[in-house]
Amino acid sequence: MKKVVRHSIRYKITAMALGVSVLAVVLCGAVAVFGMRNMIREAATASQSLGETAAYDSRTALVGQAQDGLKEQVKQKAELTEERLLNIAGQVETTAGYMSGVYQNPQRYLPRPVEKPAMKNAGKWALQYSLVEDVDYEAVQEEIDLAGNLYHMVAPLCEGNDTVSSIYFSSANGFMISYDKNSDNMFEGKTAGQPAELFVDHYDPRDRDWYQEAVETGKSVFTETYLDTFGRLLISCAAPVYGRGTKPVGVLAMDILIEDINHSVVSARVGNRGYVFLMNHDGYVVSAPDLAVVDGTYESVNLMEQEEMKTLAERMASGQSGLISFVKDGEDVFAAFEPIAPTGWSMAMVLPQEEVIAPAVVSYENILENTSRANAQMEGIVHSAMVGVLALSALILLGVLFFAEIRSRKITEPITRLTKEVAVIGQGNLDHTVEMHTGDELETLGNAFNQMTKSLGEYMENLAEVTADRERIATELNVASTIQSSMLPCIFPAFPDQKDFDIYADMHPAKAVGGDFYDFFKTDENHLWVVIADVSGKGVPAALFMVIAKTMLKNYAGFGASPAEVLAIVNDRLCENNEADMFVTVFIGVFEISSGIFTFSNAGHNYPLLYRKGGAFDWLKSSPDFVIAGMEGMKFRDNRVAINPGDRLFLYTDGVTEALNRKEELYGDDRLIETLNRPETREMSIDELVTYMKADLASYADGAEQADDITMLVLEIREGEK
Repeated sequence: MKKVVRHSIRYKITAMALGVSVLAVVLCGAVAVFGMRNMIREAATASQSLGETAAYDSRTALVGQAQDGLKEQVKQKAELTEERLLNIAGQVETTAGYMSGVYQNPQRYLPRPVEKPAMKNAGKWALQYSLVEDVDYEAVQEEIDLAGNLYHMVAPLCEGNDTVSSIYFSSANGFMISYDKNSDNMFEGKTAGQPAELFVDHYDPRDRDWYQEAVETGKSVFTETYLDTFGRLLISCAAPVYGRGTKPVGVLAMDILIEDINHSVVSARVGNRGYVFLMNHDGYVVSAPDLAVVDGTYESVNLMEQEEMKTLAERMASGQSGLISFVKDGEDVFAAFEPIAPTGWSMAMVLPQEEVIAPAVVSYENILENTSRANAQMEGIVHSAMVGVLALSALILLGVLFFAEIRSRKITEPITRLTKEVAVIGQGNLDHTVEMHTGDELETLGNAFNQMTKSLGEYMENLAEVTADRERIATELNVASTIQSSMLPCIFPAFPDQKDFDIYADMHPAKAVGGDFYDFFKTDENHLWVVIADVSGKGVPAALFMVIAKTMLKNYAGFGASPAEVLAIVNDRLCENNEADMFVTVFIGVFEISSGIFTFSNAGHNYPLLYRKGGAFDWLKSSPDFVIAGMEGMKFRDNRVAINPGDRLFLYTDGVTEALNRKEELYGDDRLIETLNRPETREMSIDELVTYMKADLASYADGAEQADDITMLVLEIREGEK
């Protein structure tokens, strides 16, 4: 068997350095002898080819950059236009929301009389009304005066704002209130004095597309470009206004002149001969630098009908973004395009290709010229290099032999010492320190070993502390959960000797402790109080606030006050020093056992459901009141309803209707009432009904994490016992 010769690292380093050096010198000599003759010629050829390639690549890159720049420009302009349209939609929706509040709570607003258009207001912002033909003013005067509160919202918005032409509210009852500077444009003819007839009195906004589309969609909409009654080219944004019912009471709209969009976006200069235009989803140009009204009308070009522009128009109409090239009027052009979401429009920027690639052509020619100049300089440099390479090779061989011996000794000695030091640490001595002072990677490696042993020791100490802390926190949370559960009535039947009614409740927090709570108690033999509430937030803060709210509600209910009075008192107490800005939604009621009358008040809580014997569960709606702890001095209202033998009252918190499944879909009001009205629930006891609801919620969630506390309470009036 052949004996294996073992060499030290020092020997290997020296041999490797010397061998590599010798090989390098030999190869360099061979290359110098056989290659230098052809180097000049090949270098010149390669340099020329490299220059041409670089010039071509540079031209390609510059063209690509120019195209990207063109796409970025149109994207920025589209985003600017979209931002302006979204801002307009936001202003319209905010104003419509304000008007909805006026109609839903008219008692909170004073009448504000509105005048008809007058020549004296020409050129000034003014609030004015007009009637649809055959509508009597006296029949709608009260509503007009109420809608006059529009002034308080739109006056600050319009004055000093050049982008708004007018804002107006059109009532479903046949009148329109507008805020604009067009009083003198609203008359069919002008005399030396006051005009005889308002043409707007023959104008019915309810027949207009913007009115009907806002009512049908139930949200803010943008119209197509159109000429208004005064012959101006514009678009409108409209949003429905709702009263207390589900049907809109009117539509709030804002007019925006197309010339404003032209001035701010479309008319901006693009290069020397480029231009920008806007197109709607049907292919019609809605805004362009040369778009204008002539003799009371305008001609909008349909790009779908132009062979050169058809491909571009089809991609724009489909909502795409990108860049294409095509021939227009005999010239190659680029067109970058970007959709504008709020209106379904699309913006395009068109620029001749010659103008786009002009900088690339100049760069291409400059690179070729510089390449030729560099070739000449290279020839002289290569000749000088041949002599230098041969002399340097000889010196390198001598120097490598000397320095390889010295460096190999210096490298191997610390490695040997480091091996011994690490072996001590490997035996479990984490207090041992590696001493390395080589000034290179070996010293860094030694310091890394020291840091590793230090970190390992600290980690072992910290691990014990963290484990103990976690166990203590988990124990405290379990105790808190037990305490919170014990504060809620949890023994059922709650009133075993009571034959008139039965009650059952359950609360399941999203965390160890929660902010939901329920309560029921009798203040005397004839009055049963029920409470269900939801504190904002979750966890320990909500649980602490819940304890305070629950205690106060029960204490003040025992003083003979009505539910509304209890809410008012507790609201003021909770507002004191409420620095955390927490609030509580509460449903509280008292059932008079002798009469069957249930008096209740709702402070921002979910509407309960009432089951009538022989019927089905339905919403028990009431006057909406504010949450408690939200604002001091709030007033609350009592509501009354008779609950008869065989009836059931189902109370719950929003953790039921807002439970999410894996697709993040809400459980919702519709599924809640559908589940309660299933045939199998009719014969269930109230505790079985709550258990059934919990099972349905768990099935719907399908393993999704519970996002909020879930609380349910059912009150049943028994038959034949009262």
